[in-house]
Amino acid sequence: MPDVIASATVLTAESPDVVQPVPRDAAASDQLPIAVVARLTAYIFLFGFALLYLLIKIWPGTVPPADQSTISLAWGGRLRVHLWIETRYLLIVALSGAIGSFIHVATSFADFVGNRKLKPSWEVWYFLRPLIGAALAIVVYFVIRGGLISSNGGPDPMSPYGLAATAGMCGLFSKQASDKLQEIFEEAFRTKERVERADPLSPEPVTAGITVNSGPGSHP
Repeated sequence: MPDVIASATVLTAESPDVVQPVPRDAAASDQLPIAVVARLTAYIFLFGFALLYLLIKIWPGTVPPADQSTISLAWGGRLRVHLWIETRYLLIVALSGAIGSFIHVATSFADFVGNRKLKPSWEVWYFLRPLIGAALAIVVYFVIRGGLISSNGGPDPMSPYGLAATAGMCGLFSKQASDKLQEIFEEAFRTKERVERADPLSPEPVTAGITVNSGPGSHP
């Protein structure tokens, strides 16, 4: 009895009677190698642990926090940092925004690896996404401190818990946070009518006049 080989077949338009075998692993040819997936897994694990560790270390022991304090960032007090309260708030916001983005990164990475659909083109995204979340959270924090967004009787926006919650959601839902910032900007800098530029970068196209001759003996 001949051996049966499991393979997919494709009929080409040029030769409909010719059957060409397709390797079983053709669909997985653009997947990341196992070694790269292992390195990304280690990076995500260590990066998430570092974010949580730093946030716990800089978290104030009392609410409201003191105006200035010294924080030990390494075991045994080997690395001590003197922080003012405003600097501590900025660090809490940045770390919380990065943690929110980290949740998105870790969830996406686990889903794509589990479904064997992880593409090499997404590798840079996993590295930049937490930085984008941290930067976006800081911008939203500046907007709140600038008074462009009111709390409307909700939790105290200057509480460490309120700042961390807002920054974490900005990192996790960056699309919605960006849309909100765009809405605030358009509302604050709205113009009554469109301002025409003297020399615009993208001028509107001008259609030249076309003259149609009625016959070979006609004049233009």
